Amino acid sequence: MNYRESIQLIVRSLRRFLSLSFILASMILIVRFYEFVITSNFSNYPEGSYLSLISGLKFDLILYLRVSAILMLPFLLLAYFSQKAARIFFITISILLILGDMLLMQYFATARVPLGADLLGYSLQEIQHTVATSGGMNLLPSIMIVLFLIIMIRVFRNHVYFRLKPWLIWLLAAVMIISLLPFKQLETDSSKYDDEFSMFVASNKLNFFFESMLGHYLNQGSLNNKIFTFTPVTASSEGNPFTYINPDFPFLHQETTPDVLGKYFNLGETPPNIVLVIVESLGRAYSGENAYLGSFTPFLDSLMQKSLYWENCLSTSGRTFQVLPSTLASLPFGDHGFSELGENMPDHLSLISLLKKQAGYTSSFTYGGEAEFDNMESFLRRQGTDQIIDSRKFGADYTKLPSGSSGFSWGYGDREIFRRNIEYVTSNPDAKRLDVVLTLAMHSPFVVTNQDYYNQKFNDRLNSLKLTDKTKAFDHQYDAQFASILYFDDSFRSFMKEYSKLVSFQNTIFIITGDHRMPEIPISTQIDRFHVPLVIYSPMLKKAEKFSSVVTHFDIAPSLIAMLNAAKYIKRPTVAAWIGHGLDNSVDFRSLQTYPLMRNKNEILDMMSTDQFLSNQTVYRIAPDLNLEPLGNSNHQKQMKDELDNFLRKNNYACKNNKLVPDSLKKYNP
Repeated sequence: MNYRESIQLIVRSLRRFLSLSFILASMILIVRFYEFVITSNFSNYPEGSYLSLISGLKFDLILYLRVSAILMLPFLLLAYFSQKAARIFFITISILLILGDMLLMQYFATARVPLGADLLGYSLQEIQHTVATSGGMNLLPSIMIVLFLIIMIRVFRNHVYFRLKPWLIWLLAAVMIISLLPFKQLETDSSKYDDEFSMFVASNKLNFFFESMLGHYLNQGSLNNKIFTFTPVTASSEGNPFTYINPDFPFLHQETTPDVLGKYFNLGETPPNIVLVIVESLGRAYSGENAYLGSFTPFLDSLMQKSLYWENCLSTSGRTFQVLPSTLASLPFGDHGFSELGENMPDHLSLISLLKKQAGYTSSFTYGGEAEFDNMESFLRRQGTDQIIDSRKFGADYTKLPSGSSGFSWGYGDREIFRRNIEYVTSNPDAKRLDVVLTLAMHSPFVVTNQDYYNQKFNDRLNSLKLTDKTKAFDHQYDAQFASILYFDDSFRSFMKEYSKLVSFQNTIFIITGDHRMPEIPISTQIDRFHVPLVIYSPMLKKAEKFSSVVTHFDIAPSLIAMLNAAKYIKRPTVAAWIGHGLDNSVDFRSLQTYPLMRNKNEILDMMSTDQFLSNQTVYRIAPDLNLEPLGNSNHQKQMKDELDNFLRKNNYACKNNKLVPDSLKKYNP
């Protein structure tokens, strides 16, 4: 074949390729139309989502151009030998891509966040577990997907080739190739959307998935190819700056966490009992004073008035997987959350292990599901936890939550979880104890005991709140979610009432926080997913106080240990590897620290640095109400990105090489 014939073959093959690609474009457009007409209504997208869906046509076009550019070369190579083989190749890939796009759209409709590289952080068993709790895929979407795929196959089989001019063929091919270049204008700009959910609605879910996966592998490569920078002293002059002491242990620092809690308590000679209540999906959006969706935790709100209460607390992860390592030990993340390291967890200190070794505390963990989920059981056993009570240790006197539409139940509801914890505490009333309770009900599928009662209670509560009509209409779309919040609040009220009858109550400190904000109720900003209340209540409190300073789960364990050390119940080590600097008791708004936040099991894309917040390469200023204000091209952006990357390198090195604490501190381990 001579040069001219080769060019003619390429032009002819490109013409056929573009004709097929137009069908792919129309299918991508139909998926968007389906989400606009069917999914948004079937899945209760918030009012105003239609505009976001329309604006998302831009991202559908980008997906079409980029996919076409990637498929173009293999199509032309196959077409050189066989036009039929090239056609089959393109049709097969297109059908698989559209199927993936529709499945990812259905995932988003259920989870309210698009699926990305976080998929790599879950085992097949965990994925099956999660899908079961969501009720699986509903019948109507399943039927529609099957019908759509059948139509796709017929259209591709019966298509005709367009007669395109050679200049137009070359122009379209060039545009497709150019679309692969990293133009900033083609990226999603979160600052242009009213909230995070609107941004996710607009995004093409398949494009989001591919970009997330690509970003993950590229970022992993860059992290593995560079070493971290060791800085002996943190730059901050306030908020307990760290003095690091050994570059081989990058998180090890002199332990100087100030005791900010002790002055609020009338501590006696006997060390206090500690109860850590971690509430599944308890976000500040719907709990506490000035909750922007209205507060649906009336009892917890009343307890806040008698407590030390941080209204601007952040969880360290967007899911449950990191809450135990962060609250109990202020630990880094590892690859997929510290607990997921399993048998390879590096040596470390924790609140449980220190109190066990130093003061003879006994410890327990009570949870209504299976403690193996998120590898919680493995982490807790590593601390020397004396009793792990999960769904296998409740007994016939306890009743599980009602099953969802798929017939699956996570386990026992919050009322039963609290009742089981009381039973365990009363079986050993004289022990010095640290008890951890993790609730369950505020989780998909949001089916609770006495569902009709709590549905009505939600309506009554909503009508009693002074909210705008727009907010009330928004809340009404998520009645099952809000009903589960009220169920938790009632369960917690009963728990505190029963606990107050115990002799040990007078010497007990209760710490209540959420593991993360509920994603099934659309999230407003990138920081909203982490915004949770933190409440410390005790009969020993001298006074109640509300703090507006920004704190995180990382800060809880160091502050408790500092208080117990100052009261001479324990003697803390002189060095530690806490991530947290301790709780800040400023009643005015301020943010002193720099902390990374892990939104899912495979992505650390967010960092708080004093009053600025980095998320997806965009920098925001943190407002006093924890809203975010875009800063545009902030000079701080590169510095924050470099700081986050350096943390990730230290995280990888310390966790993979057992370099959190040296052998000399192992005496504090159980």
